[in-house]
Amino acid sequence: MSKPKDENSARGYDYENENNNTKSSTGIDTKDEDYGYYFYPEREGAKPKTFYDRLWSTDSSRDWKCESNVLWCIRRNPMVKLLMRAMKSHGCEINLRRHISCEDCLERVNGGFDPVKNQVVICQNNTGKRSICCNVLAHEFTHMFDYCRAKVDFKNIEHLACTEIRAANLMHCSFAAAFASGDATPFNYKQQHATCVKAKALHSILMVRNVTPEEGIEAVNKVFDKCYKDLEPVGRRSRRNSRDPDCALVEGTFYGYI
Repeated sequence: MSKPKDENSARGYDYENENNNTKSSTGIDTKDEDYGYYFYPEREGAKPKTFYDRLWSTDSSRDWKCESNVLWCIRRNPMVKLLMRAMKSHGCEINLRRHISCEDCLERVNGGFDPVKNQVVICQNNTGKRSICCNVLAHEFTHMFDYCRAKVDFKNIEHLACTEIRAANLMHCSFAAAFASGDATPFNYKQQHATCVKAKALHSILMVRNVTPEEGIEAVNKVFDKCYKDLEPVGRRSRRNSRDPDCALVEGTFYGYI
């Protein structure tokens, strides 16, 4: 799940206190499993509207803006383009009618990936800025890529931890962001970058799973080394406001991402 408010921060949700149910040994509630659908009311019972369904609707201008932003990102954002090409090379080509849905969401969530429907949700009421939309799309496409390439089981907390680590590593924890927040300096960047990735992955897990922080930390630590080193399909940790995404897009052609 992507982060609310902006591409570098998130607001947690206390599922444990709200549900107050008995959890299994894995930390997931066996009586009332909650995989983050709370944030997406259109996912609960009703059939979600797909991208092109909304083009013919009479909903608010928010719908049109969301769709316009998504189209711009798909055509112009190098990270989004690279991830789409990578998924195509693995036999998972993106279809706008099928795989992207602009919806109203609760709280301050910007987007999410629904593995049941294999669909990315863009929260149109929380992603007015084009830059946020592109970051959300790239983040969720990372999950979709992992689902396609590695057959990630999102009910498995270790699988979830791995894909959240990869999304934070590839899309969020840049030096500029860490430096601006006071979390890193030129002398401790390597260590603080890993700390940033762990924190963001943990935050995302706690938002969508009824587990304790200790259980989330255990899952993140267990898979961290392997997943932190996995930079596919980008091949690098991109610096913000650099040419890294463009270079990664060009380099992707050598790996069949065209």
